[in-house]
Amino acid sequence: MKYFIIIACLLSLTNFSVAEDLITSAKEFRQFEAQINQAREAAFSSDLKQQQTALAEAKKLLKQAQETADDLKVQFADNEEQITKASEALRLRTGSLGEMFGVVRQVANDLKSTTADSLVRTNAELKKTPVDLNALASSKALPKLEDLKALWQTLRQEANLSGEITEFKAPTIQKDGSTQTQELVRIGAFSVISTDGYFLWDEQLQAFRLLARQPNEAGLIPAYLSGSSMANLAIDPSRGALLSINSVVPAWSERIQQGGTVGYIIMALGVIGLCLALWRLIALAVIEKGVRTQLSAVDTPSSNNALGRIIGVAQLDSATVSPSTNSELLEARLDEAVLKELPAIERGQGIIKLLAGVAPLLGLLGTVTGMIATFQAITAFGSGDAKLMASGISQALITTVLGLVVAVPLLLLHSWVASRSRALVQILDEQSAGIIAQSLEDKNEYKNEGIDKESSK
Repeated sequence: MKYFIIIACLLSLTNFSVAEDLITSAKEFRQFEAQINQAREAAFSSDLKQQQTALAEAKKLLKQAQETADDLKVQFADNEEQITKASEALRLRTGSLGEMFGVVRQVANDLKSTTADSLVRTNAELKKTPVDLNALASSKALPKLEDLKALWQTLRQEANLSGEITEFKAPTIQKDGSTQTQELVRIGAFSVISTDGYFLWDEQLQAFRLLARQPNEAGLIPAYLSGSSMANLAIDPSRGALLSINSVVPAWSERIQQGGTVGYIIMALGVIGLCLALWRLIALAVIEKGVRTQLSAVDTPSSNNALGRIIGVAQLDSATVSPSTNSELLEARLDEAVLKELPAIERGQGIIKLLAGVAPLLGLLGTVTGMIATFQAITAFGSGDAKLMASGISQALITTVLGLVVAVPLLLLHSWVASRSRALVQILDEQSAGIIAQSLEDKNEYKNEGIDKESSK
């Protein structure tokens, strides 16, 4: 019991010392926090003073800026009024000079465009004009007298150069892409020629480029360059535009090539149909000649023509059959003879008509295949570049044109051949009908003679 009391006393003493320590620590922590709060309050007070000072300074600057803006508004209004007065005074002083200023600027601008692509300005020295056309065209001030004189000199210089025929040496680009220096002749500002043909000025390459396809008028150049006598020469009044268009226009052979395989088939059918029609026309002309000759000598039939063979059948029948025999037999034999001549007369007409009907159908086939190729190009490359679709569209259009070009003449030729054939058949039918009529007349005379004999008895 005594030990227990001692232990309890010791524990109570220990708890008392720990509580004292905790109280001391709490007091020290409270003092530390009070110091920190004081420091924060001091910093906040200092920042508040700085912000108040900055705000006062900003208000001061704002007031100064507003005063400056008010002054500028007043000055701007004064300037506007002065500009209006000065503009009115300038308008009154210049009078008609303002119109002249507009004309000068327009002339300078037009002359700048003309000299920029002029053939006479390909030389570096001639590119320099007496007046700066760029400055004069963009100037907003009245031109000086010196500028007007220089502009007039530039116009006169351009006119003089446009009327000259000059021989000079210059680098040229040939059809194969090679470059060489050769003698050229410039016909004013319109055309540049040599013995090879017409040339165009290439601004990017700074050289004259020989046209890949020369116009038909290029054949006049050698006679003109010979200079022995007066000679004709064709020039391009558009200063190269017409020659450029002519160089890119495809020839007929190139157009047929654009039609592809279908185009060649159509042309082959057209040639076959044309040859067949010409052959039939010649054959019908020979047959008609024989028939016309036979018509002038009906009593002496010949076996080398259709009418002669038909008349020969009628004469043979009349020699073997008496007139009293029924004329239906003669008519049947004549019809048989005419039918034998029809194949030789109407031969080839069906083929010509068939070719005339097939040609536009093949053109439609080429149109469909060309549009398929066009859609494939659009699918693969898009529709941004029209050149990628040009071959398909060319095939679609060229085959249609070729089909119509072949079909229309073949239809006309078929109609011609058929009309010639019908004319020959009509002659044969007329002669056959005449022979039958003559047979019936002979038969009636024979009957009349028999009646007369019986009456006389």
